[in-house]
Amino acid sequence: MDKLTELLTAMFVTLAGTLAFISKRLFKRVDDAHERIDSMEKKIVDRHFLENQLGPIRSDINLILKTLLRKDK
Repeated sequence: MDKLTELLTAMFVTLAGTLAFISKRLFKRVDDAHERIDSMEKKIVDRHFLENQLGPIRSDINLILKTLLRKDK
Protein backbone atom coordinates (compact mmCIF):
# COMPACT_ATOMS: atom_id res chain seq x y z
CA MET A 1 0.00 0.00 0.00
CA ASP A 2 2.91 2.35 0.72
CA LYS A 3 4.32 1.83 -2.77
CA LEU A 4 0.96 2.70 -4.33
CA THR A 5 0.70 5.85 -2.24
CA GLU A 6 4.23 6.87 -3.21
CA LEU A 7 3.52 6.20 -6.88
CA LEU A 8 0.30 8.23 -6.81
CA THR A 9 2.06 11.06 -4.98
CA ALA A 10 4.89 11.07 -7.50
CA MET A 11 2.42 11.07 -10.41
CA PHE A 12 0.40 13.88 -8.83
CA VAL A 13 3.52 16.00 -8.20
CA THR A 14 4.76 15.39 -11.75
CA LEU A 15 1.38 16.29 -13.22
CA ALA A 16 1.09 19.42 -11.07
CA GLY A 17 4.62 20.50 -12.00
CA THR A 18 3.96 19.94 -15.69
CA LEU A 19 0.72 21.93 -15.57
CA ALA A 20 2.41 24.73 -13.65
CA PHE A 21 5.24 24.85 -16.19
CA ILE A 22 2.84 24.94 -19.15
CA SER A 23 0.61 27.61 -17.61
CA LYS A 24 3.63 29.75 -16.69
CA ARG A 25 4.95 29.61 -20.25
CA LEU A 26 1.51 30.30 -21.68
CA PHE A 27 0.92 33.38 -19.52
CA LYS A 28 4.45 34.62 -20.21
CA ARG A 29 3.75 34.42 -23.94
CA VAL A 30 0.50 36.35 -23.48
CA ASP A 31 2.30 39.03 -21.47
CA ASP A 32 5.02 39.28 -24.13
CA ALA A 33 2.39 39.61 -26.83
CA HIS A 34 0.69 42.43 -24.92
CA GLU A 35 4.02 44.22 -24.54
CA ARG A 36 4.65 43.96 -28.30
CA ILE A 37 1.17 45.27 -29.05
CA ASP A 38 1.67 48.18 -26.65
CA SER A 39 4.98 49.10 -28.27
CA MET A 40 3.38 48.95 -31.74
CA GLU A 41 0.48 51.14 -30.64
CA LYS A 42 2.95 53.80 -29.52
CA LYS A 43 4.33 53.96 -33.06
CA ILE A 44 0.99 54.20 -34.85
CA VAL A 45 0.38 57.60 -36.37
CA ASP A 46 -3.10 59.04 -36.02
CA ARG A 47 -4.79 61.23 -38.64
CA HIS A 48 -4.41 64.49 -36.66
CA PHE A 49 -0.64 64.01 -36.31
CA LEU A 50 -0.32 63.17 -40.00
CA GLU A 51 -2.28 66.25 -41.07
CA ASN A 52 -0.03 68.45 -38.91
CA GLN A 53 3.08 66.95 -40.47
CA LEU A 54 1.79 67.29 -44.04
CA GLY A 55 0.71 70.93 -43.70
CA PRO A 56 4.10 72.52 -44.44
CA ILE A 57 4.76 70.08 -47.28
CA ARG A 58 1.44 70.94 -48.91
CA SER A 59 2.16 74.65 -48.71
CA ASP A 60 5.59 74.10 -50.33
CA ILE A 61 4.04 72.05 -53.12
CA ASN A 62 1.39 74.71 -53.71
CA LEU A 63 4.10 77.38 -53.92
CA ILE A 64 6.10 75.30 -56.41
CA LEU A 65 3.02 74.64 -58.52
CA LYS A 66 2.10 78.34 -58.59
CA THR A 67 5.65 79.24 -59.60
CA LEU A 68 5.75 76.64 -62.38
CA LEU A 69 2.35 77.58 -63.72
CA ARG A 70 3.22 81.29 -63.66
CA LYS A 71 6.42 80.72 -65.68
CA ASP A 72 4.62 78.70 -68.36
CA LYS A 73 2.38 81.65 -69.31
